[in-house]
Amino acid sequence: MNSTFKHFSVLKNETIINILPTESLLHYFKKNSLETINFVDATLGGGGHAEELLKKIISNPELKNFKKNFIFFDQDINAIDHASKKLKNYSLENENLNIFYENSNFRKLKEILNSKFKGEKIHSLYADFGVSSPQLDIGQRGFSIMHSGPLDMRMDVSSELTAKKILQLYSEEELTKIFFDYGEEPKARKLAKAIVTDRKKDLLPLENTTQFADYVKRVLSYPNSRVHPATRTFQALRIEVNQELESIQNLLADIPKIVSSYAKVGFISFHSLEDRLVKHAMRNWQKGKNADEKMNTQKEFHLPLHMQLLIEENNNKGFGKEIPRGGITASNEECNENSRSRSARLRCFEFSNIKED
Repeated sequence: MNSTFKHFSVLKNETIINILPTESLLHYFKKNSLETINFVDATLGGGGHAEELLKKIISNPELKNFKKNFIFFDQDINAIDHASKKLKNYSLENENLNIFYENSNFRKLKEILNSKFKGEKIHSLYADFGVSSPQLDIGQRGFSIMHSGPLDMRMDVSSELTAKKILQLYSEEELTKIFFDYGEEPKARKLAKAIVTDRKKDLLPLENTTQFADYVKRVLSYPNSRVHPATRTFQALRIEVNQELESIQNLLADIPKIVSSYAKVGFISFHSLEDRLVKHAMRNWQKGKNADEKMNTQKEFHLPLHMQLLIEENNNKGFGKEIPRGGITASNEECNENSRSRSARLRCFEFSNIKED
């Protein structure tokens, strides 16, 4: 385990409270003689949300006699190493409680449920789409503008694509697109042109994060910026390296196929690109009748065919509702304690109308 792994759980209490099993779910279980409740943490991180969930479930007398599976995903093996040691006693000390760790991206959730859990339905799921504090603060991971390290940015260190390779190999058009689409950088074309020009002259700093951040600052020339001018560029590179938006889209597309009736899900987003995907997915889940609406895949959510069919099978009633509409943001107290909470938004959805196989 990495002894420097330190993670702040954003919107922890708000998330757990809003994805706990409801009376409707328990009634559904009794009516259908179901015995096992399945919980999923799709982004385990430091285990803060997971530990709070375990405490709440263990202390709930109504859940005592149910079998409980907790399936924890993270593509960062350091996170799993840390969290598994932190949480190991919960399964040892509690009957009918099992914890499973999956060193994988949550885009494979449906596949793993089918292969390892016989296609069982999920009753409670949440995901924190932000980069964890250790990834940002440990320079060697390559995410940080402030901490020196290689231009890496891989959450899964076994993958091949790095930020350095992107800067070495992508064309001016490709760089412009990711800086604009994923970083929402107004001067995306100017930066992409400078990168391509300077790498031909061997003048592009490709070995160090802080050196590259200084390079971006010089090129973009934002003299009065309150945040580092390279912030949007680093975000864009990180999203491209880890295929973050595609992973979120895949997860959202699979959700109606893997959840039970009366399941609850929650997603924490940290920038508008992530939140827009979640918001439009939930709007479509709720409305149903706009299932065939075409949306830009970079900016908004496109409803897959199987979800359209599910909605049709439900007589266009949709699947449930967002609770509360518009989401939840961090309190002033939490923002003062952890500045990264300021941009976080939690959106939760309660399913009630799922047609199950």
